[in-house]
Amino acid sequence: MGAGFLWGFMGVLAKLAYAQSIGPISLAWFRLTVAIPLLGAFLAIKGYRIRINRRELWLFIGFGFCSLTVFEALYFTAYSYTTIQHAAALLYTAPAFVALLSWIILREKMTWPKLIAVVLSVTGAFLVLGITSGQSLFGTTTQIGDWLAIASGLAYSSWYIFGKILGQEREPAVTTFLAMIFGAILLFPIMVILEGVHPPATLYGWELIAIVGLVPTAVAYVLYLTGLKLLDPTKASVLAIIEPLTAAVLGFLFLQERLSYESLVGFMMIISSVILLTFQSAS
Repeated sequence: MGAGFLWGFMGVLAKLAYAQSIGPISLAWFRLTVAIPLLGAFLAIKGYRIRINRRELWLFIGFGFCSLTVFEALYFTAYSYTTIQHAAALLYTAPAFVALLSWIILREKMTWPKLIAVVLSVTGAFLVLGITSGQSLFGTTTQIGDWLAIASGLAYSSWYIFGKILGQEREPAVTTFLAMIFGAILLFPIMVILEGVHPPATLYGWELIAIVGLVPTAVAYVLYLTGLKLLDPTKASVLAIIEPLTAAVLGFLFLQERLSYESLVGFMMIISSVILLTFQSAS
């Protein structure tokens, strides 16, 4: 719950950083570069062994690129277009993508509860996008950001696929640490091409980057990964749903964001699909 709560602060911090002329992809890259040494220190304290063989190298490159490079670039760019509430809700379409990718790639069984959850998630996303009320697919800037958030959910869903393959004989923290390293390396040229290298011009900007890298990244991941050692993964996944709820409350309190009735219904449908998928995976 602590991890989900801290992740919920990401949207507000991102909006503050953008106001300091920090680009979304730059913020994503700085986030990883701050978090990596902190997570590395955690691994050293715990005495976890870091190892990777030649066969796994390309898998980790794919892991870092899909689950972190692409995800971070899309998700932080989404925040620059849409509201915190929309971005956080639509990111949680990821479990529905996991169900579909697991069925296609890992040949996992597509059960009726999984199918219902996918339908709930897709319908909820359409409601948040406003498509059911007659709006066009890309009619507004907010909708563009919404689609980017959905795409980030698709990218993030690859974490499950790669994690299941690479995490069988590793601590989750080690798998996350290695993925972050490859993700940051591959994100750097994208940042240079699209935004250039522009460090914050103010002390406040550097403080925001430090907070983003420390609180909703390094500390949040340590809390979540530690929780996974003590809790059943199903319970941990359900408790992490506090993230979009926290983001929605913070968006309302700090930026006066309000969900329309349709968006609220869609929000709840997406959350319901996550809960259904989570308990289905445990059965």
